[in-house]
Amino acid sequence: MSNRLEELYDYEKWSINIILISFVLFFCGLFLSYLSLENPLTDFIYEYYLDPIIAEETSDAGYNTINTMTYAFILAMFVVSLAALLRYLNIDSSDYTLIALFPYVFWAVFGEVVEDAQMFDSNLAPYFVSPGVHFQTALWVIIAGSVAYTLEKKSKNKNKLEREIELVSSLLILVQFLLYVSSISNSDKVINQEIDMTLLLLIGMFAIFIPQLLNKSLKVFTPVQKTVYSVGLGGALIFLGALSSYASHIPSNELVLWPLIVVIGLPSFLAYFMYNIGSPAVKELSEHGLIAGILPGVMTEEDYIALTSPDKDLIEEHRKKAIGASPVVFLAVAGQLLDGLATWIGIDFFNYREKHVFSAWIIEQFNSAAGFVIIKLGLGILIWYFFTISNFENRQQHLRLLIGLAMLVVGMAPGLRDVFRLALGV
Repeated sequence: MSNRLEELYDYEKWSINIILISFVLFFCGLFLSYLSLENPLTDFIYEYYLDPIIAEETSDAGYNTINTMTYAFILAMFVVSLAALLRYLNIDSSDYTLIALFPYVFWAVFGEVVEDAQMFDSNLAPYFVSPGVHFQTALWVIIAGSVAYTLEKKSKNKNKLEREIELVSSLLILVQFLLYVSSISNSDKVINQEIDMTLLLLIGMFAIFIPQLLNKSLKVFTPVQKTVYSVGLGGALIFLGALSSYASHIPSNELVLWPLIVVIGLPSFLAYFMYNIGSPAVKELSEHGLIAGILPGVMTEEDYIALTSPDKDLIEEHRKKAIGASPVVFLAVAGQLLDGLATWIGIDFFNYREKHVFSAWIIEQFNSAAGFVIIKLGLGILIWYFFTISNFENRQQHLRLLIGLAMLVVGMAPGLRDVFRLALGV
Protein backbone atom coordinates (compact mmCIF):
# COMPACT_ATOMS: atom_id res chain seq x y z
CA MET A 1 0.00 0.00 0.00
CA SER A 2 1.40 3.42 -0.99
CA ASN A 3 1.93 6.22 1.49
CA ARG A 4 -0.90 8.72 0.89
CA LEU A 5 1.38 11.58 1.95
CA GLU A 6 3.66 10.80 -0.98
CA GLU A 7 0.80 11.82 -3.28
CA LEU A 8 1.12 15.44 -2.16
CA TYR A 9 2.55 18.01 -4.54
CA ASP A 10 5.72 19.73 -3.33
CA TYR A 11 3.88 23.06 -3.00
CA GLU A 12 1.28 21.34 -0.80
CA LYS A 13 3.97 19.99 1.51
CA TRP A 14 5.52 23.46 1.77
CA SER A 15 2.13 25.03 2.52
CA ILE A 16 1.32 22.52 5.26
CA ASN A 17 4.74 23.05 6.88
CA ILE A 18 4.33 26.83 6.76
CA ILE A 19 0.89 26.60 8.39
CA LEU A 20 2.25 24.34 11.15
CA ILE A 21 5.27 26.57 11.80
CA SER A 22 3.02 29.67 11.92
CA PHE A 23 0.74 28.09 14.52
CA VAL A 24 3.71 26.90 16.60
CA LEU A 25 5.23 30.39 16.62
CA PHE A 26 1.89 32.02 17.46
CA PHE A 27 1.14 29.75 20.40
CA CYS A 28 4.75 29.94 21.63
CA GLY A 29 4.34 33.72 21.78
CA LEU A 30 1.09 33.36 23.73
CA PHE A 31 2.63 30.82 26.10
CA LEU A 32 5.60 33.10 26.81
CA SER A 33 3.12 35.89 27.51
CA TYR A 34 1.27 33.59 29.93
CA LEU A 35 4.60 33.01 31.73
CA SER A 36 5.11 36.81 31.86
CA LEU A 37 8.45 36.48 30.04
CA GLU A 38 9.30 39.51 27.94
CA ASN A 39 10.45 38.57 24.44
CA PRO A 40 10.33 40.03 20.90
CA LEU A 41 8.05 37.26 19.56
CA THR A 42 5.25 38.04 22.02
CA ASP A 43 5.68 41.80 21.51
CA PHE A 44 5.44 41.34 17.73
CA ILE A 45 2.30 39.18 17.96
CA TYR A 46 0.52 41.63 20.25
CA GLU A 47 1.56 44.78 18.37
CA TYR A 48 0.57 43.65 14.89
CA TYR A 49 -2.14 41.02 15.44
CA LEU A 50 -3.83 40.82 18.86
CA ASP A 51 -3.93 44.50 19.87
CA PRO A 52 -5.67 45.58 16.59
CA ILE A 53 -8.30 42.84 17.10
CA ILE A 54 -8.86 43.82 20.74
CA ALA A 55 -9.10 47.50 19.76
CA GLU A 56 -11.54 46.74 16.96
CA GLU A 57 -14.14 45.53 19.46
CA THR A 58 -14.70 49.09 20.56
CA SER A 59 -13.20 51.37 17.93
CA ASP A 60 -13.23 49.41 14.68
CA ALA A 61 -9.47 49.92 14.62
CA GLY A 62 -8.71 48.44 11.24
CA TYR A 63 -5.67 46.73 9.78
CA ASN A 64 -1.97 47.44 9.38
CA THR A 65 0.40 46.51 6.58
CA ILE A 66 2.01 43.65 8.48
CA ASN A 67 -1.14 41.81 9.49
CA THR A 68 -2.81 42.45 6.12
CA MET A 69 0.09 40.82 4.27
CA THR A 70 0.24 37.99 6.80
CA TYR A 71 -3.48 37.23 6.54
CA ALA A 72 -3.27 37.18 2.73
CA PHE A 73 -0.24 34.85 2.79
CA ILE A 74 -1.71 32.49 5.40
CA LEU A 75 -5.00 32.40 3.49
CA ALA A 76 -3.12 31.29 0.37
CA MET A 77 -1.25 28.60 2.32
CA PHE A 78 -4.49 27.47 3.98
CA VAL A 79 -6.24 27.14 0.61
CA VAL A 80 -3.46 24.93 -0.74
CA SER A 81 -3.27 22.81 2.43
CA LEU A 82 -7.04 22.38 2.69
CA ALA A 83 -7.24 21.35 -0.97
CA ALA A 84 -4.74 18.57 -0.25
CA LEU A 85 -6.76 17.43 2.79
CA LEU A 86 -10.05 17.36 0.87
CA ARG A 87 -8.45 15.32 -1.90
CA TYR A 88 -6.95 12.97 0.68
CA LEU A 89 -10.43 12.44 2.20
CA ASN A 90 -11.95 12.02 -1.27
CA ILE A 91 -14.47 14.83 -0.71
CA ASP A 92 -16.54 15.71 -3.77
CA SER A 93 -14.78 18.41 -5.80
CA SER A 94 -17.75 19.54 -7.91
CA ASP A 95 -19.40 22.96 -7.81
CA TYR A 96 -21.89 21.54 -5.31
CA THR A 97 -19.20 21.74 -2.63
CA LEU A 98 -18.84 25.47 -3.27
CA ILE A 99 -22.63 25.88 -3.02
CA ALA A 100 -22.62 23.88 0.24
CA LEU A 101 -20.05 26.29 1.68
CA PHE A 102 -21.76 29.45 0.39
CA PRO A 103 -24.07 29.96 3.44
CA TYR A 104 -20.98 30.45 5.61
CA VAL A 105 -20.27 33.71 3.81
CA PHE A 106 -23.56 34.99 5.24
CA TRP A 107 -22.89 33.25 8.55
CA ALA A 108 -19.71 35.28 9.01
CA VAL A 109 -21.23 38.50 7.65
CA PHE A 110 -24.37 38.42 9.79
CA GLY A 111 -22.33 37.38 12.83
CA GLU A 112 -20.00 40.36 12.36
CA VAL A 113 -22.91 42.78 11.94
CA VAL A 114 -24.52 41.41 15.13
CA GLU A 115 -21.21 42.16 16.87
CA ASP A 116 -21.08 45.60 15.24
CA ALA A 117 -24.51 46.25 16.72
CA GLN A 118 -23.07 45.24 20.14
CA MET A 119 -25.67 42.50 20.56
CA PHE A 120 -23.27 39.84 21.88
CA ASP A 121 -22.24 39.82 25.52
CA SER A 122 -18.61 40.43 26.45
CA ASN A 123 -17.80 36.70 26.45
CA LEU A 124 -18.60 36.08 22.79
CA ALA A 125 -18.05 39.50 21.19
CA PRO A 126 -14.25 39.07 20.69
CA TYR A 127 -14.83 35.89 18.65
CA PHE A 128 -16.82 37.80 16.04
CA VAL A 129 -14.07 40.30 15.22
CA SER A 130 -12.20 39.63 11.97
CA PRO A 131 -10.18 37.48 11.44
CA GLY A 132 -11.37 35.48 14.45
CA VAL A 133 -14.91 35.18 13.08
CA HIS A 134 -13.55 33.32 10.06
CA PHE A 135 -11.77 30.78 12.25
CA GLN A 136 -15.06 30.27 14.10
CA THR A 137 -16.86 29.85 10.78
CA ALA A 138 -14.28 27.26 9.70
CA LEU A 139 -14.80 25.42 13.00
CA TRP A 140 -18.50 24.88 12.26
CA VAL A 141 -17.65 23.67 8.75
CA ILE A 142 -15.16 21.19 10.21
CA ILE A 143 -17.59 19.98 12.89
CA ALA A 144 -20.47 19.53 10.45
CA GLY A 145 -18.31 17.92 7.78
CA SER A 146 -16.51 15.61 10.20
CA VAL A 147 -19.71 14.30 11.77
CA ALA A 148 -21.32 13.68 8.37
CA TYR A 149 -18.13 12.06 7.02
CA THR A 150 -18.02 9.68 10.00
CA LEU A 151 -21.71 8.78 9.69
CA GLU A 152 -21.36 8.16 5.97
CA LYS A 153 -18.38 5.84 6.46
CA LYS A 154 -20.20 3.82 9.13
CA SER A 155 -23.65 3.68 7.56
CA LYS A 156 -24.83 0.79 5.38
CA ASN A 157 -28.42 1.96 4.94
CA LYS A 158 -29.07 4.99 2.74
CA ASN A 159 -32.49 5.86 4.22
CA LYS A 160 -31.17 5.56 7.77
CA LEU A 161 -28.19 7.74 6.85
CA GLU A 162 -30.53 10.44 5.52
CA ARG A 163 -32.46 10.52 8.79
CA GLU A 164 -29.23 10.62 10.81
CA ILE A 165 -27.88 13.49 8.70
CA GLU A 166 -31.06 15.51 9.19
CA LEU A 167 -31.07 14.86 12.94
CA VAL A 168 -27.40 15.74 13.39
CA SER A 169 -27.80 18.90 11.29
CA SER A 170 -30.76 20.04 13.41
CA LEU A 171 -28.85 19.29 16.61
CA LEU A 172 -25.85 21.37 15.46
CA ILE A 173 -28.16 24.25 14.54
CA LEU A 174 -29.82 23.90 17.96
CA VAL A 175 -26.41 24.15 19.64
CA GLN A 176 -25.78 27.39 17.74
CA PHE A 177 -29.22 28.66 18.70
CA LEU A 178 -28.68 28.01 22.41
CA LEU A 179 -25.12 29.38 22.38
CA TYR A 180 -25.70 32.58 20.45
CA VAL A 181 -29.22 33.46 21.59
CA SER A 182 -28.07 33.11 25.20
CA SER A 183 -25.23 35.55 24.54
CA ILE A 184 -27.46 38.02 22.69
CA SER A 185 -30.18 37.91 25.35
CA ASN A 186 -27.61 38.73 28.06
CA SER A 187 -25.89 41.57 26.21
CA ASP A 188 -25.99 45.06 27.69
CA LYS A 189 -27.37 46.47 24.43
CA VAL A 190 -30.39 44.17 24.36
CA ILE A 191 -31.10 44.52 28.10
CA ASN A 192 -30.63 48.30 28.35
CA GLN A 193 -32.58 49.12 25.18
CA GLU A 194 -35.19 46.40 25.82
CA ILE A 195 -34.91 45.04 22.27
CA ASP A 196 -37.75 42.63 21.50
CA MET A 197 -36.30 39.18 20.71
CA THR A 198 -39.49 37.70 19.23
CA LEU A 199 -38.24 37.71 15.63
CA LEU A 200 -34.94 36.13 16.69
CA LEU A 201 -36.77 33.33 18.49
CA LEU A 202 -39.20 32.70 15.63
CA ILE A 203 -36.55 32.69 12.89
CA GLY A 204 -34.18 30.71 15.10
CA MET A 205 -36.79 28.01 15.75
CA PHE A 206 -37.51 27.87 12.02
CA ALA A 207 -33.77 27.47 11.34
CA ILE A 208 -33.54 24.37 13.52
CA PHE A 209 -35.90 22.52 11.15
CA ILE A 210 -34.17 23.67 7.95
CA PRO A 211 -32.69 20.18 7.26
CA GLN A 212 -36.17 18.62 7.26
CA LEU A 213 -37.82 21.45 5.32
CA LEU A 214 -35.18 21.38 2.58
CA ASN A 215 -34.85 17.62 2.46
CA LYS A 216 -36.07 17.15 -1.13
CA SER A 217 -34.19 20.12 -2.55
CA LEU A 218 -30.88 18.89 -1.05
CA LYS A 219 -31.03 15.45 -2.70
CA VAL A 220 -28.30 16.51 -5.14
CA PHE A 221 -25.85 16.93 -2.26
CA THR A 222 -23.65 14.26 -0.74
CA PRO A 223 -24.23 13.64 3.00
CA VAL A 224 -21.21 15.82 3.85
CA GLN A 225 -22.37 18.65 1.58
CA LYS A 226 -25.93 18.42 2.90
CA THR A 227 -24.83 18.64 6.54
CA VAL A 228 -22.37 21.47 5.94
CA TYR A 229 -24.93 23.44 3.93
CA SER A 230 -27.77 22.95 6.43
CA VAL A 231 -25.68 23.86 9.49
CA GLY A 232 -24.30 26.97 7.78
CA LEU A 233 -27.70 28.12 6.56
CA GLY A 234 -29.29 27.48 9.96
CA GLY A 235 -26.62 29.49 11.75
CA ALA A 236 -26.90 32.34 9.24
CA LEU A 237 -30.67 32.46 9.81
CA ILE A 238 -30.15 32.69 13.57
CA PHE A 239 -27.97 35.78 13.12
CA LEU A 240 -30.43 37.17 10.57
CA GLY A 241 -33.12 36.75 13.22
CA ALA A 242 -31.02 38.81 15.62
CA LEU A 243 -30.58 41.54 13.02
CA SER A 244 -34.32 41.45 12.28
CA SER A 245 -35.04 42.03 15.98
CA TYR A 246 -32.56 44.89 15.97
CA ALA A 247 -34.11 46.40 12.83
CA SER A 248 -37.61 46.22 14.34
CA HIS A 249 -36.29 48.23 17.29
CA ILE A 250 -35.04 51.05 15.05
CA PRO A 251 -37.46 53.77 13.85
CA SER A 252 -38.33 53.05 10.19
CA ASN A 253 -37.06 56.45 9.08
CA GLU A 254 -33.57 55.51 10.31
CA LEU A 255 -33.34 52.35 8.19
CA VAL A 256 -31.51 52.88 4.89
CA LEU A 257 -32.52 50.16 2.44
CA TRP A 258 -31.73 51.51 -1.01
CA PRO A 259 -28.01 50.60 -0.81
CA LEU A 260 -29.02 46.94 -0.34
CA ILE A 261 -30.86 47.04 -3.67
CA VAL A 262 -27.88 48.53 -5.51
CA VAL A 263 -25.10 46.59 -3.79
CA ILE A 264 -26.81 43.19 -4.02
CA GLY A 265 -28.88 43.80 -7.17
CA LEU A 266 -26.14 44.77 -9.65
CA PRO A 267 -23.73 41.92 -8.75
CA SER A 268 -26.67 39.47 -8.85
CA PHE A 269 -27.49 40.66 -12.36
CA LEU A 270 -23.83 40.26 -13.37
CA ALA A 271 -23.74 36.71 -11.98
CA TYR A 272 -26.97 35.83 -13.78
CA PHE A 273 -25.65 37.33 -17.02
CA MET A 274 -22.41 35.32 -16.84
CA TYR A 275 -24.30 32.12 -16.07
CA ASN A 276 -26.92 32.69 -18.76
CA ILE A 277 -24.34 33.43 -21.45
CA GLY A 278 -22.14 30.47 -20.55
CA SER A 279 -24.58 27.71 -19.65
CA PRO A 280 -25.11 26.54 -23.29
CA ALA A 281 -21.34 26.13 -23.61
CA VAL A 282 -21.21 24.16 -20.35
CA LYS A 283 -23.98 21.88 -21.62
CA GLU A 284 -22.19 21.33 -24.92
CA LEU A 285 -18.98 20.32 -23.17
CA SER A 286 -20.72 18.13 -20.57
CA GLU A 287 -22.39 16.13 -23.36
CA HIS A 288 -18.86 15.11 -24.38
CA GLY A 289 -17.78 14.47 -20.79
CA LEU A 290 -15.62 17.60 -20.70
CA ILE A 291 -15.24 20.51 -18.24
CA ALA A 292 -13.45 23.69 -19.29
CA GLY A 293 -10.28 24.23 -17.27
CA ILE A 294 -10.15 20.71 -15.77
CA LEU A 295 -7.95 18.14 -17.51
CA PRO A 296 -9.29 14.58 -17.79
CA GLY A 297 -7.68 11.55 -16.14
CA VAL A 298 -3.99 11.83 -15.37
CA MET A 299 -3.28 14.37 -18.10
CA THR A 300 -0.88 17.19 -17.15
CA GLU A 301 -0.91 20.72 -18.56
CA GLU A 302 2.14 19.86 -20.67
CA ASP A 303 0.22 16.93 -22.16
CA TYR A 304 -2.75 19.17 -22.89
CA ILE A 305 -0.67 21.86 -24.58
CA ALA A 306 0.94 19.26 -26.85
CA LEU A 307 -2.39 17.57 -27.55
CA THR A 308 -4.11 17.75 -30.93
CA SER A 309 -7.66 16.42 -30.86
CA PRO A 310 -11.32 17.33 -31.59
CA ASP A 311 -12.02 17.38 -27.83
CA LYS A 312 -9.35 20.02 -27.26
CA ASP A 313 -10.73 22.09 -30.14
CA LEU A 314 -14.19 21.88 -28.58
CA ILE A 315 -12.88 22.97 -25.17
CA GLU A 316 -10.99 25.93 -26.62
CA GLU A 317 -14.03 26.98 -28.65
CA HIS A 318 -16.29 27.15 -25.58
CA ARG A 319 -13.75 27.85 -22.84
CA LYS A 320 -14.36 31.56 -22.20
CA LYS A 321 -18.15 31.32 -21.93
CA ALA A 322 -18.15 28.01 -20.05
CA ILE A 323 -15.69 29.29 -17.43
CA GLY A 324 -17.90 32.31 -16.76
CA ALA A 325 -20.90 30.05 -16.09
CA SER A 326 -19.14 28.17 -13.28
CA PRO A 327 -20.23 29.20 -9.75
CA VAL A 328 -16.55 29.18 -8.80
CA VAL A 329 -16.05 32.07 -11.20
CA PHE A 330 -19.28 34.07 -11.47
CA LEU A 331 -19.73 34.24 -7.68
CA ALA A 332 -16.13 35.40 -7.20
CA VAL A 333 -16.47 38.05 -9.92
CA ALA A 334 -19.82 39.26 -8.58
CA GLY A 335 -18.33 39.37 -5.07
CA GLN A 336 -15.63 41.80 -6.18
CA LEU A 337 -18.18 44.13 -7.76
CA LEU A 338 -20.33 43.90 -4.63
CA ASP A 339 -17.41 44.93 -2.42
CA GLY A 340 -16.58 47.85 -4.71
CA LEU A 341 -20.15 49.14 -4.75
CA ALA A 342 -20.53 48.81 -0.96
CA THR A 343 -17.29 50.70 -0.37
CA TRP A 344 -18.20 53.45 -2.81
CA ILE A 345 -21.68 54.05 -1.38
CA GLY A 346 -20.50 53.81 2.22
CA ILE A 347 -17.65 56.31 1.81
CA ASP A 348 -19.01 58.80 -0.73
CA PHE A 349 -22.63 58.87 0.46
CA PHE A 350 -22.49 58.04 4.17
CA ASN A 351 -19.03 59.22 5.26
CA TYR A 352 -17.72 55.78 6.21
CA ARG A 353 -13.96 55.22 6.12
CA GLU A 354 -11.91 52.41 4.62
CA LYS A 355 -9.88 50.52 7.24
CA HIS A 356 -7.98 48.11 4.96
CA VAL A 357 -4.54 49.49 4.18
CA PHE A 358 -4.32 48.77 0.45
CA SER A 359 -7.94 49.66 -0.27
CA ALA A 360 -7.53 53.01 1.51
CA TRP A 361 -4.43 53.73 -0.58
CA ILE A 362 -6.30 52.98 -3.82
CA ILE A 363 -9.19 55.26 -2.84
CA GLU A 364 -6.72 58.00 -1.94
CA GLN A 365 -5.13 57.78 -5.39
CA PHE A 366 -8.51 58.21 -7.11
CA ASN A 367 -9.60 60.88 -4.62
CA SER A 368 -12.99 59.15 -4.64
CA ALA A 369 -14.31 55.73 -3.68
CA ALA A 370 -15.98 55.52 -7.11
CA GLY A 371 -12.58 54.58 -8.52
CA PHE A 372 -12.55 51.60 -6.20
CA VAL A 373 -15.55 50.16 -8.07
CA ILE A 374 -13.52 50.25 -11.29
CA ILE A 375 -10.55 48.58 -9.59
CA LYS A 376 -12.72 45.84 -8.08
CA LEU A 377 -14.50 45.21 -11.37
CA GLY A 378 -11.09 45.00 -13.03
CA LEU A 379 -10.03 42.49 -10.37
CA GLY A 380 -13.14 40.48 -11.16
CA ILE A 381 -12.16 40.40 -14.83
CA LEU A 382 -8.67 39.21 -13.82
CA ILE A 383 -10.24 36.40 -11.78
CA TRP A 384 -12.28 35.34 -14.82
CA TYR A 385 -9.17 35.56 -17.01
CA PHE A 386 -7.11 33.51 -14.55
CA PHE A 387 -9.61 30.66 -14.63
CA THR A 388 -9.96 31.01 -18.41
CA ILE A 389 -6.25 30.40 -19.08
CA SER A 390 -5.68 27.90 -16.25
CA ASN A 391 -5.71 24.15 -16.75
CA PHE A 392 -6.13 22.30 -13.46
CA GLU A 393 -5.12 18.67 -13.30
CA ASN A 394 -7.76 16.20 -12.17
CA ARG A 395 -6.08 16.01 -8.76
CA GLN A 396 -6.19 19.80 -8.45
CA GLN A 397 -9.97 20.22 -8.63
CA HIS A 398 -10.22 20.96 -4.91
CA LEU A 399 -7.56 23.65 -5.30
CA ARG A 400 -9.56 25.23 -8.13
CA LEU A 401 -12.67 25.19 -5.96
CA LEU A 402 -10.97 26.76 -2.92
CA ILE A 403 -9.21 29.46 -4.95
CA GLY A 404 -12.62 30.54 -6.21
CA LEU A 405 -14.06 30.36 -2.69
CA ALA A 406 -11.22 32.48 -1.29
CA MET A 407 -11.75 35.13 -3.99
CA LEU A 408 -15.48 35.03 -3.23
CA VAL A 409 -15.01 35.45 0.51
CA VAL A 410 -12.46 38.30 0.40
CA GLY A 411 -14.76 40.24 -1.92
CA MET A 412 -18.34 39.45 -1.02
CA ALA A 413 -18.00 39.11 2.77
CA PRO A 414 -16.66 42.61 3.56
CA GLY A 415 -19.00 44.15 1.00
CA LEU A 416 -22.08 42.52 2.53
CA ARG A 417 -20.96 43.45 6.02
CA ASP A 418 -20.54 47.09 4.99
CA VAL A 419 -23.94 47.39 3.35
CA PHE A 420 -25.84 45.68 6.20
CA ARG A 421 -24.08 47.89 8.75
CA LEU A 422 -25.02 50.89 6.66
CA ALA A 423 -28.67 49.79 6.38
CA LEU A 424 -28.95 49.37 10.16
CA GLY A 425 -26.84 52.41 11.02
CA VAL A 426 -24.33 50.49 13.16
